[in-house]
Amino acid sequence: MSRVTEDRRSACEHDTDRILYSDGFRRLGGVTQVVAVGETPLFHTRLTHTLKVAQLGRRMADHLKRDPTNSSLIHDIGGLEPSAAEAAGLAHDLGHPPFGHIGEAILDRCCRKYGLDGYEGNAQTFRIISKLARRGEPDRYGLDLDKRTLRATIKYPWLREGAHKDSKKWNAYPTEREDFNRARDGYSGEGQSVEAAIMDWADDITYAVHDTEDFFRAGRIPLARLIEDPVEMATFTASATQRLSAKPNFDPVEASAGFTEILRLTFTNARHYRGTESNLLAVQRASRVLINRYVSAIRLQRGSQPLGIPIGIRHEVEMFKQLTWHYVINDPALATSQQGQRRIIESLFSTLMEWVEREEANGGATYKLPTRLRDLYALAQHEQGNECYSDSEAKRARAIADYISSLTENQAVDLHERLTGTAQHSILDPWMAY
Repeated sequence: MSRVTEDRRSACEHDTDRILYSDGFRRLGGVTQVVAVGETPLFHTRLTHTLKVAQLGRRMADHLKRDPTNSSLIHDIGGLEPSAAEAAGLAHDLGHPPFGHIGEAILDRCCRKYGLDGYEGNAQTFRIISKLARRGEPDRYGLDLDKRTLRATIKYPWLREGAHKDSKKWNAYPTEREDFNRARDGYSGEGQSVEAAIMDWADDITYAVHDTEDFFRAGRIPLARLIEDPVEMATFTASATQRLSAKPNFDPVEASAGFTEILRLTFTNARHYRGTESNLLAVQRASRVLINRYVSAIRLQRGSQPLGIPIGIRHEVEMFKQLTWHYVINDPALATSQQGQRRIIESLFSTLMEWVEREEANGGATYKLPTRLRDLYALAQHEQGNECYSDSEAKRARAIADYISSLTENQAVDLHERLTGTAQHSILDPWMAY
């Protein structure tokens, strides 16, 4: 049972509020979900996506906890805290750098070049909440979250090294090993905690349903063609199942058949969108049906996976997520923009590395650096766990990755223009000292 604070909030409720009021949370309004921020007000940003993940995670946890038939199961799995699932939903994308997965891939490559174990959005989230976030207290780092909340943010309960070194995902850098171990201490399972599993499923549902709705309404996902044209459906399902083929227990035949059926059942009356009120209501009804379906399907269970989700339901959600990949992310127009985004992140990283090194060589006069970068670099010199850094270059690289990942996309573009001289900006602009 979590402790209760002086104002009668539970520890996990307190954690929810700390995350909600953090600088990192506000920043998510300026970070890509799929397409660039500001493309159109209809599209989700990381902030609106995050709010829905947190809301859905809270509702699913409440739903499971209120079911009296789950009482003994909840006891056996070590309890269930809806506020921890909500807090994890609020925190889960804090580590996404500018330009989303493109920025993540470039930062990973840059970090590994300098002897680090890389960059990963989930590991960066864990670093932010356990160490980088500021709360207005001197010599205190991170948000001081309850270990149940920390454990709920761990989607991938391992570091990059060791048995899972070939995994594309992991949840902590070596510098946060002690906090990672503290979060897992006393938890008997080897996999996700129940709150982490709920958050993970809420993330999948939100991505699958709301991104489909976004791009359908924007005219990019052709639901009418998919429903009416067997060739279009066959082309999509072949592409989607090929991308998903490496997932455990994935059955391409079952996935294709299940997706085809559920798409027709839910979107037949909403397959055309021309912006009318009736069109909007039909799309919203279809989304509501899907969300209810995927929320209602979950069950608590004993074993290494505390959240039971039928394999057919998982297949459906994965196939809906592939709609955005097939019709939007792989589109040449978006791919062209992503080439420029890669260049921005690469240029920022290399230019800042050179600048910090130059200032160090000039007697350590780092006061010219952006304020937040200076603070992060100072932290890398004495942070807990910094013995894992191989040399001063590794510390420099981690601080620069921390700094770039703290920027919104507009800030990243602005900083790139300042550093390369491709545009002039006011020296009185306050964001660099924000």
